[in-house]
Amino acid sequence: MIRKLCMAVVLLAAGCMAPPPAATAFIGIDGRPLVSADGTIDASVQQALTADPAACTKAGGEVQPVCRMGNPMCVIAFADAGKGCTDGSQCGSGRCYAKGGASAAGGDAATGQCAPTNNPCGCNQRIEDGVALPTLCVD
Repeated sequence: MIRKLCMAVVLLAAGCMAPPPAATAFIGIDGRPLVSADGTIDASVQQALTADPAACTKAGGEVQPVCRMGNPMCVIAFADAGKGCTDGSQCGSGRCYAKGGASAAGGDAATGQCAPTNNPCGCNQRIEDGVALPTLCVD
């Protein structure tokens, strides 16, 4: 009787535990990641995802026109969008931007937030190693 009671308590406690964290989905193609460990986007992987809409969709993206020329690109939304950062290597997108486009003087200590997607278009100030870089506009 006591054994059954103990077993019931253990099973009940196990049922109350938080589920394990969901595994982060692989973002890339053919085993090659879109964003490398150092936070840089691999252009060949970006091109391969863009050329294969099914692979883009599987990676959580959508091929859409970007920038002023409207060239197609596999645009992927990252789960850590808006998370605080001091370097792109801390972000799924590989890009840490100054918050709200606010610009600190280039070279100043700064914190930012992870970019929402891998779309490079627009004017953004990157934060690398906790330092603000000059604002860069990509069309």
